[in-house]
Amino acid sequence: MKELYKSLRSALAVPLRRRAFSPWVINLVKRLVAISPHAFPWRATHLMVLKALDQVAAAYLRKRPVVWHNVFFPTEILYGLKVIPFAPEAASALAVGLGLASEAFQVGSTHWVGTDICSFHRLAIGLDLAGYFPAPDAVVCTSHLCDIAPHSLAWSSARHGKPFYLLDVPLRKGPGEASFIARQLKCIFFSLARDLGVSPDIEALVKAMEKSNEARRLLLKVKEIRREPPAVIRGEEAHGFLYLMLTSWGASLAKEVYQEWLEELKARRQERRWAIPQERFRLLWLHLRPYYPTEIFKILEEEGGAVVVFEEMHHVYWEELDTRRPFYSLALKVLGHQGLGFLDRRIKVILDMVREFKAQGVIHFAHWGCRQSTAGIRVLQEALRREGVAFLNLDGDCVDREKYAGGSVRTRLEAFLELLATGKVLH
Repeated sequence: MKELYKSLRSALAVPLRRRAFSPWVINLVKRLVAISPHAFPWRATHLMVLKALDQVAAAYLRKRPVVWHNVFFPTEILYGLKVIPFAPEAASALAVGLGLASEAFQVGSTHWVGTDICSFHRLAIGLDLAGYFPAPDAVVCTSHLCDIAPHSLAWSSARHGKPFYLLDVPLRKGPGEASFIARQLKCIFFSLARDLGVSPDIEALVKAMEKSNEARRLLLKVKEIRREPPAVIRGEEAHGFLYLMLTSWGASLAKEVYQEWLEELKARRQERRWAIPQERFRLLWLHLRPYYPTEIFKILEEEGGAVVVFEEMHHVYWEELDTRRPFYSLALKVLGHQGLGFLDRRIKVILDMVREFKAQGVIHFAHWGCRQSTAGIRVLQEALRREGVAFLNLDGDCVDREKYAGGSVRTRLEAFLELLATGKVLH
């Protein structure tokens, strides 16, 4: 995978600097990926990248209207309108692998983008200013979970002179709140259709929701396979599939990739091809991971025998969508996220995952500027300790490698592994 990234950076260096997102550039990238299946640890990963490139190509080539969205917006709405969704946060993670982060951060700093905000959004703003993103035709965003997203995306929509739609999400979950969100989603659906000149086809929305339900069922089956010890996939490999979780509900892409991933997981379990030779400890990972090369998973899984068996971000937090009530059902999905509202909701979900996956330890990667994930860590830590579960809060940055202190991270991970080995949790 690292060699493939080097090839991509080398091939795209000049075109990217010239902002030449032409058919030639996009076809070159796809050809490089297509002829390099062995660069990917899973066939499903290879399939996901190829399919995602098709969507990226459609965005840059302006085949249909492009709608920017934050990662918590229900994308079934966008796929139902047959527009092209584009998530700047997810694109920022890809930009790190392509070696564009340093330039983008520098560009952002010259426009007074504060360094105290989430680095994903700081990077996204810089990438947009530098001309790397496809221009939006409209921008949508939710108000919940991420404080900076509404401000960042509203600024971007104003910069491009395009309409901005904010989905106002209450902090409580109930019938009244669901109806409030449903009315907004319906308004956004029809307003987007009007502004973008596309058909507000409810049948197309229903089909997108059906695809979402199919993908959801497959992901739950993936979870069942991953739940059984020993693990058949390493944590770093599983993290790669989070792209779908954040961008692809309502698309055929999610169903196709999850189906392939499920079949591969089944085959590896039947063949007894374990993630590591000897699994000593099972870990749950909270939030995201760094998107630049680090030794984190090497230290944990290869050196320490501690496998990340599941990720909080892969938790399916919503019930199957009811296509008879599309907007209300999607509103319930929005309200279902464990990070919304009181902290005890998230703690309960995490404790349930710990028990379900028989995890002895939990690692939270405290991404710089992400207040919603880090604010309640002390309370979460105490809840886990009462259950006898080891906890490590690992400070870092998912996209800014300048904030990564490799020596300090190794020291903390090795101490955490020693704690797991003792079988004792400090109170």
